[in-house]
This record gives sequence, structure tokens and C-alpha cells, in this order.
Amino acid sequence: MTVRVPLDYYRVLMLSARADEHQIEQAYRERIDLKPGERSWLLEFSPQAVEARAQMIQEAASVLLNPEARRNYDEHLMPADPTLTVEEAHLPGVLCLYCEAGEYQAALDLAQHMLEQGHPARSDAILARAIARLELGREAWQQGSYEEAARSLQAGLAELEEYQAFPQMQAEIRIDLGKLRPYRILQLLSHEAHAPAPAGRETLVLRTADANGERQQGLALLKAMLDERGGIEGVGQDGSGLSTEDFLRFIQRVRRHLTLKEQQELFEQEAERPSMVAAYLAVQVLLAAGYLENRPALVRRARGYLARLAQRQDVHLEQAICSLLLGQTEDALAHLRSTQEVEALQFIEEHSAGSPDHLPGLCRFTEKWFQEEVFPEFRGLEATQATLQAYFDNPQVQAYLDEMPSREDPPAGMLSPQVPHPPPHLPAVVGGVRPPNPTQELQRPPTPWQRGGVMPPPEPPRLSDLPSYRSTPKAGVSALADESSSAQDRSPQGDGVQGLRSAGAIGLQDVERYRRSRLGGRKRPTFPAGVRLGSAPLARMAGVVGVGILSLLVIWQM
Repeated sequence: MTVRVPLDYYRVLMLSARADEHQIEQAYRERIDLKPGERSWLLEFSPQAVEARAQMIQEAASVLLNPEARRNYDEHLMPADPTLTVEEAHLPGVLCLYCEAGEYQAALDLAQHMLEQGHPARSDAILARAIARLELGREAWQQGSYEEAARSLQAGLAELEEYQAFPQMQAEIRIDLGKLRPYRILQLLSHEAHAPAPAGRETLVLRTADANGERQQGLALLKAMLDERGGIEGVGQDGSGLSTEDFLRFIQRVRRHLTLKEQQELFEQEAERPSMVAAYLAVQVLLAAGYLENRPALVRRARGYLARLAQRQDVHLEQAICSLLLGQTEDALAHLRSTQEVEALQFIEEHSAGSPDHLPGLCRFTEKWFQEEVFPEFRGLEATQATLQAYFDNPQVQAYLDEMPSREDPPAGMLSPQVPHPPPHLPAVVGGVRPPNPTQELQRPPTPWQRGGVMPPPEPPRLSDLPSYRSTPKAGVSALADESSSAQDRSPQGDGVQGLRSAGAIGLQDVERYRRSRLGGRKRPTFPAGVRLGSAPLARMAGVVGVGILSLLVIWQM
């Protein structure tokens, strides 16, 4: 029994219709001998499929090398829709040729037809379908359609698992799915989160549900990735091939696609592993939420995390900001005297000129820190404006500070008990940011199999291939490495500490980028009036007492 398949002799030999006799002979010699070293994936096909392939190559060469036969063949060939009549027993050979030539959709269609018709070469059809799904997924990956790529790969893996066939091919697909997952997370989280749409607007309702569903899927993939790694600083195998440093940079990219609420839920949960990186990120989230939402209770919770971090890191500057937001200026100034952050202290001192203490400069630094270092790391807060004046003028803040004792221990019940052993400490980079190792970056998607080539091994990680998915992408800024280098440029090098620091970088080794803010000029704010400030600074009291004594002496002399 014969069937017609969309194929022609030129495609069998992988030649153009204008090929000369020499090119046809050369193509025949290269194709007829199966060389496992070059086409190792062909060995997965049955001997019958390989033999049918060879017979079709011989038939194509014999026709095209005979001038009269070729002329007659060309006259009846329809270039727009070429077909070839083959024996049904040769269909596995056609599958083999399709896969070899990179015609994966044709291979997928033919394999599906053979399985539906109950063709005896079921194993070859299953293999060809898996190869087609793998390669179609890789093509979608290269085109940036990461969810389409994942669907194709997952379908191929599910089919192989169903038939319990070709374990080597299953392993290949799992490797690709693992490398693809970071791309999927960024793309899914890049979709805008929407509030529920009004009733009656069906199209808007569907779009909103789709966008929110995709974001939830992205968050689920991220949490699964964190579980497999054992946390942000974990060294478990998640299949992505990312080193610890590259994963920290990946988290940095992910943060900018997460809202304040999403980050709070994620990092407070991760901090309980325990994780020093997540604990510091939770501090930033809680401080931002407390400051913007006028909720000093969240600031107190952030102070609890800082108490844990202070055992290993210099976080006095953040503790000073916490105390300031809680109206405890003496504590804030005490922490300020303990910090080793030279640049921050210089800025605070410069903006406290003419004042008996550093309170004005600390207020100015706090506003600057939130505006330039914290808010840009949250989705939707990039252009947010907030002031200490508005924060302290809020009645809710005033009432909370009035009821809170001037001095207290970190609030109980906010954190789980300390573990007996300190959390793992990543190597710190003192004095600057270590440039990323180009061999430890996110993987490029594997290229499609070359005609007659071998299945390519996984390429080394490349962060530079991971595109940016901000709501307003900038041309030329599409790589994680670009964002990492721009964060480094924003952070002047100098005397730093080995701690977790602000937005733009994560991890103990990226500490100094967090703390070294870009400090520009802005009108110096005065400390808000009417704020409950604990007790007046000693220097101010001494000045008042000195003026009184001097007045008494002048009167006595008169």
C-alpha cells in the first residue's frame, strides 16, 4: 500500500532544485552512510526506519543523476505543493528524514497520523513526535515565546512518560525545561496585575483574569525554584544551571516585577528558612510599606529582622532609619554614631550644617534613601513621592507613637527563634562589586539540531541572554548583566561593610551596592513639628543651659 507525503527528492538529499550533478553526488555520499558520531540521535530509530531512509536516499539520487529521469521528474514536480509516493512501510524512514532536515511540524503531523492509524512502527512515531516537540519548543524559546516553548516541551515529556519510552530523550527535555524556567518567570511576572473589572465588561474581565493568572503562575514557579534550591542562598539543584551569584542577580531582576504586597509575602516567608538575604529584603519591604501606608507597626517588625541581622552585619544605618520612623531620635543618633558607612555619614553631616546634631541630615538621607534606593525596586512604586512630614503628620502614626514606649526590646512574636547555628555566609566583596563571571550566566536556548548534526550539549549559562520585561522596556537594555553593571555604576566604591544592602543588588557579596546611595542635592527638610521625639538631644539642652547661665552673669555684673 502506498501513501503520498509532502516530500520531494531534492528535500530528501537536502538540495535546491538548481543543484548540479557534482552537488547531487556529494550530497548522496554524505547522506547514504550513517555516521553515529555525527547523527547519534538517528540510532534511536528502529533499524527498519534507518533502512527505509537509506532506500529513499538511493532512489532520489538515482533519479536526479539521470538527466532524462530528472527532466521528466522536474516536469511533473509542483514546487508549491511537492509530494512523493512511498510505501507505507517506508513511513518511518520519512519520519527520520523529516527530523534530519529540521521539518519538525511535518514530522509531528505524520507521527500523529501514524499513531492514530495504528501503524506498526509505533516506537518510531513516538520518538519522532518527541523530537518534533523538543525542537519546536526550542524554536519558540529562541523567538522569546517562553510559555509556548514550555507547553511544547511539557507535551513531549508527558507523551514519553506515558509510553515509558526513550529515557535519554526525557532527560534532554527536563534539562531544557529547567533552563527555561527563569525566562518563564520573568515573562509571566511582567504582565500587569489588574484589579477586578466591573461587571458587564466581559472582555476586560477575561483579560484581567488572564493577566492575574499568569502572574500567579510566575510566582508559583519562583517559589518552586526557591524550594528546590533551598532558599535564595541555597545550593540545591533546580535545573536552571544558575550559580549562587547568578541566582542572586536573577532575584534582583524578579523583584522589579513584584508589587509591595507580593514581596512582603515572599521574603518574610523566605526569611524563616532562615535566610539573611531574605531577612534584609523583608526589612526593605516592611520599611517601605510602613512609610507609605503610615503603619509604624511594620517599622517595628522590620526592626526585629534588623536585630537578627545585627549579629552578623553592620546594619546601624537601617536601625537609625527605623528609630527615626518610630520617633526615637536618641536611638537613631546612637545608631548613626555606630555605623561605619563613611559616605552616608558625610552626606548626613553635610546636610546637618548649622544644627547641634545630625537629625536634619538623617531626615534628608532617609527621604533620599527611600526615593532612590528602595521604591525603584517595587513594581508600581518607581515614581512614588513620600515625605517624612506627611508620615509624621498622619493621625494614625501620631496615635501609635504616643502609645509606644520610648525604649523597648524588639517586638516579641515577630520572628521565629534563632537557630543554634548561624545562617550560611556568602563571601563578601569589600571595596567594590565583583564583575560577573561570563561563564556562569543564564543558559541560551539550545539551537535547533543542524541538518545531519548531533544533539547539542547544554551551553554554559549566559545572563546576557535573559531579556528585560519591564513595562516600558528600553532599547539596548535587555540583559541581566546590563542591569547588574548599571547598578554597579550607580554605587561608588569606597569603604564598605559586609552586610545586606539596599535596592539593586542582593546577597552578602553585593552588600556595598545597597548602602552606597547616589546622594544628590535637594532642599533640606526640617524635622516635622509635633512629633513625639522621646527626649531632646544632650547637645541642644547644653546650649540652652549655657545661654541661661551667660544671661545671669551679665545681669549680676550690671
